Amino acid sequence: MSIIKMYMIKMLGYMIVALPFYIIGRVIFLKKKKKRVEPIRELILALFVLYIIGLASQTIIPRWNAGILGETGEFYFDIYLFNEIAHVNLIPFHTISQYFFTTNANVDNWSGLSLINIAGNIFVFSPIGVFVPILWSRLRSLGKIFLLGLGVTCFIEFVQLFIGRSTDIDDVLLNTIGVVIGYGIYSLLKIPYYKVAFR
Repeated sequence: MSIIKMYMIKMLGYMIVALPFYIIGRVIFLKKKKKRVEPIRELILALFVLYIIGLASQTIIPRWNAGILGETGEFYFDIYLFNEIAHVNLIPFHTISQYFFTTNANVDNWSGLSLINIAGNIFVFSPIGVFVPILWSRLRSLGKIFLLGLGVTCFIEFVQLFIGRSTDIDDVLLNTIGVVIGYGIYSLLKIPYYKVAFR
């Protein structure tokens, strides 16, 4: 669970930094377009945008490190685009089967970490399936949400080829399942989207 907590804290950091910029930009946009403000819709849109920023921070934004050198007092900023342990897997269910049917003597509680990895890949994308049909009336069918989820996760995995992160077809499968599960949650809750959706 500490892994989940670590990623959530990292995502939250980006979201907090982005919040004031989003508010300022959104206010300027609404005033320029002279759009009527609907508080519920604006709140949901803000949550969705911040979620997307948090998601991007852990998927398509390269790893980086910044600070001040203690000896010289100089500021440094490093971006890591290469990673020796990054890998590419294009065989469906290969990684998933390794999680379930193999062990790793170098990792404590391998089965628990495997389950967390699988569950995390699924549920971190489920908000897309909830937010999108609420906000956009043209994207309220299961088919469109499925294609959107597939497209988003394929784009993420493609970008990861160039930023030192692993690319895995199984991530595409799990992420897309997560989006569909999110849509299922949206459908089951019968959210009154007609009050908040963009038309």
